[in-house]
Amino acid sequence: MGVDDAVVRALGTVANWFLLAVAALIALGVVRNASALLYRVRARGRILPLILLPEDPAEEAATAAPGAHLTAHLAAHLTEHQKDSILAPGSPSAATAVSRPQTSTPAQGWVESLIRMALASPPGYAVHLHELEPDGAVRRVSVRILRVPKNRIVAARVVAEADEESLVEKIAVYCIVQVRNQPEMLRRIPRWERWGEDERAFTHYRKGVHEQRLHTQARADDASAGVDYGTALRSYSQAVKFAPGNLLLRHGEAALIELMHAHHPDSYQRAIATYQRCTELWPEHIETAYRMAIAYSRAARPLLHDRALPPERRAQLEGMAHLAREHLADICARLRLRSLLRRWLRNSIPGGRSNSGERRYWGSWLMPLPLPARRSQRRTFLGAIRIALAAHDLTQLHLNGHPGRTSVAADRQQRAVARAFDRVAREVLVRTRVPARGTGVRRLLFDDHTTRGSAHDPDTHSTITHPRATSRHWGPVRKGSTGWMTHYNAACFLALAMTLPDECLPTGYARAQWQQDCNRSALNQLDRSLRTPDSTLTGDWIAHDPDLDQLWSTETGAAWAEFMNIDIPAPPPRPRPSAAPPAVGRPRVPGR
Repeated sequence: MGVDDAVVRALGTVANWFLLAVAALIALGVVRNASALLYRVRARGRILPLILLPEDPAEEAATAAPGAHLTAHLAAHLTEHQKDSILAPGSPSAATAVSRPQTSTPAQGWVESLIRMALASPPGYAVHLHELEPDGAVRRVSVRILRVPKNRIVAARVVAEADEESLVEKIAVYCIVQVRNQPEMLRRIPRWERWGEDERAFTHYRKGVHEQRLHTQARADDASAGVDYGTALRSYSQAVKFAPGNLLLRHGEAALIELMHAHHPDSYQRAIATYQRCTELWPEHIETAYRMAIAYSRAARPLLHDRALPPERRAQLEGMAHLAREHLADICARLRLRSLLRRWLRNSIPGGRSNSGERRYWGSWLMPLPLPARRSQRRTFLGAIRIALAAHDLTQLHLNGHPGRTSVAADRQQRAVARAFDRVAREVLVRTRVPARGTGVRRLLFDDHTTRGSAHDPDTHSTITHPRATSRHWGPVRKGSTGWMTHYNAACFLALAMTLPDECLPTGYARAQWQQDCNRSALNQLDRSLRTPDSTLTGDWIAHDPDLDQLWSTETGAAWAEFMNIDIPAPPPRPRPSAAPPAVGRPRVPGR
């Protein structure tokens, strides 16, 4: 009897352990499948990352150290070149060209081994490097790209170069182009971000980015050296031959043209032509339409400075200003929630138009930006566009009384200035409890030194205004949802307001005091743009923007530029007015 009881207990123990093992396997399967489902949902519609695999010391003892060094160099190279491209405010981010790489390390300890066993591997493309025997002085590396977690080889090649920097550069280009041209990745990339199958397009693009960084560093080391973006511009032009539909290349090319020829109207037309052709190629792309409108607006700035332009040239510039307003108004209509939602749904319904990459693009206009931003991309662009429209209204005031234009009374011009300042104040300052019209000038310019309500006080002004390195305009509280691009456009608006005719100035303002307050407030808006956490504004762009030229001619503006270590280039001499043929044809406004 005792033997039978012992056998029963032993069998019961074995059964319990067996059931416990089955339950553990079931739990492991549930957790693994749940993690795989979670990874799949998170990776839906996104570009999968590159996972750099190190050499296995147990199998590759002879080449483990060189392979690990090469992998580390490749990871640093991919991460370093992600955001070096110089782009204009409002252009698409350069980070879309390269997905952030990841590294895979061996499990350290039994706890990490259990965790890796329980959780599924995240999807991605693993890059395995194995250095082969050199061919004389030429190093040879076998590159294999595997689709994980299935470990299916999707591309393989032997890359050979003499020096390590060129070797790593060629490996990086090969991996990025091969991954982005996989069928499942093509469905996740917007059509205007594709690089094609020719690796030379991405090679020339990275060469242009490298040249930009070299020239920028040279200027930072020696301010008198100057910056020559000609080599980078030629690299972009070479890349365009192999990927003519890529908008990142076009935006980089146009940004360099704007930096190099901001004060040369004839050469600046190249940037306008580039944006115009890109808008005709991709009419749905909002950032391109915005940059084209800003380029037209900047090209029409000679209307503010030269009143002796020939009639043909004046008509051409007025046409550009009108086109800028049409494009800005069209973008405002396209940024309505109903229009964006219709675009998003069009790319969500299965069928010929379904593209997860473009669906993600339209969804980015509807969803808030990642932290630390506290707003949506749509809100940032709407604020910047409304201020650009207000700047266009200021431009029209300079045309008052010109041949072919009806003269407007001074009081009507002052009301137009007040309305433009009200629009800017609504975008960059918090709203008052009782909104009132005509208070934008006070809130933006002299809210800190007025003693007579809504009128400017010259006596108080003379006691507080003095040159200083940084602007300390303690006015109304900044609106928290305002983006850096909105503040930057507000600074350009205030700098342009310094050139208003005397009959447009508000009551109580003399010319010198008006320019001092506009200059002070414009520098304050630049400060706020730089203080915004997600700001990508660079000193090089501030220095070459012709809309801000009025700031640097003042003592306060020159001190601010010196404080920020921004080298302001000397403006070229103004050319003598000459007749210019009007533009041929009329560019089409997208969506109309």
